[in-house]
Amino acid sequence: MKFFSEDIEFVKELFDSKQVNLYHFHEKYLLSPAQLARTIKKFREEGIIELNDDKISLTTKGEKWIICSRKKLFLNERNKYWKEVPLEMKQESIMINEFYKPNRNKLDTELFKNIEGGK
Repeated sequence: MKFFSEDIEFVKELFDSKQVNLYHFHEKYLLSPAQLARTIKKFREEGIIELNDDKISLTTKGEKWIICSRKKLFLNERNKYWKEVPLEMKQESIMINEFYKPNRNKLDTELFKNIEGGK
């Protein structure tokens, strides 16, 4: 089974807490719904986790699997790519109390038309 860094964080959290709310993963690790869905599907098909409403828990097989695979799971350092801001999104930060002037070419003109009553 191929592991992504979010898979490892998912398994670590479940191993520590035994049962976790789905939203907790998004809140703590900033995982997207697509990442969670892929991870849940992968581990559910293997019988490692159980999903009850919005709660996820490890099965007995899952606990044994984690213990047997602990070297592969916990000792390899992985890049947390989902936490990195893409270069095209980075920009120079403004100082405190500095005036912010947006680039008018990048603004959505439809927004302002709707604010002004559709004119």
